[in-house]
Amino acid sequence: MPTLSSFLDLKSFTQQQFEKLFLRAEKLRKSSEAPVSQGERLALLFFEPSTRTRMSFESAGYRCGLGPLVFDGGPNTSLEKGESVEDSILNIAAMKPRLIVVRCSDGVDLASLSRQVSSPIINAGWGVKAHPTQALLDAVTIRRKLGDLQGKKILILGDIRHSRVAASHFELLPNLGAKIAVCGPTDFLVQKPGVEVFKSLPEALEWADVSMALRVQFERHFEGQSPSSENYRRQYGLNLEVLKHLSSQALILHPGPINYGIEMELEVSQDPRSQILEQVETGVYVREALVRMILENSL
Repeated sequence: MPTLSSFLDLKSFTQQQFEKLFLRAEKLRKSSEAPVSQGERLALLFFEPSTRTRMSFESAGYRCGLGPLVFDGGPNTSLEKGESVEDSILNIAAMKPRLIVVRCSDGVDLASLSRQVSSPIINAGWGVKAHPTQALLDAVTIRRKLGDLQGKKILILGDIRHSRVAASHFELLPNLGAKIAVCGPTDFLVQKPGVEVFKSLPEALEWADVSMALRVQFERHFEGQSPSSENYRRQYGLNLEVLKHLSSQALILHPGPINYGIEMELEVSQDPRSQILEQVETGVYVREALVRMILENSL
């Protein structure tokens, strides 16, 4: 990976890089490290809503000694006056933050912008294209609980077509030796080489070491594309009854936010196999490790 490069996807992310990131995140979990610098800034530019990703990057910034500059792409910004997202990013980049974290739609060309600015850009969710730090924190969560991902069977359940999280897992997990399967409504599935497709949720759960449910992203659907919430809940929603098909040693993940009563019932998040809050905690250490390693050119 080039010196001080932007971090936009996981297409070339290797097992060796993952192990280095995992070990650094585990070290940070156990003890804090000295600040990267004083008086510098981590620019957080969020043009789409976020809770977990934004606040974990804010936490990572504080832990690194980088004061967060937070830009919510909404009311009371120049976007209301017609400024483009691209111009907003370029203008904030001109203020020379040490790093820029961006969440934006598919229509923004982050790759082109990363070549125009001197500060590295970290992708914090790019339309349906990619969400690399979420995939990394999911993989670290699995690694902590189940060990090496080699041969582990990861089921991705639900709205895969519209999920940037799923897109990043399709890039990452094969490089870590994991097996991937998908299950969900036909209109929500994508065809990927080496990815198994299950039509039956009980059969898919019996196969899986990890069941990762995804949010049904109604805001990204075309008219008539979405199944009714009740039909989805009945066929693909996780509840304690259907989870009898999942091994007692398996894990339940969800990147959040959760549509309770659609992709899962509330009691599923309280199941002892659930790692949903563990994912959130892990996200802080993974994102801090990533920020530090990019600035140290050690990734």
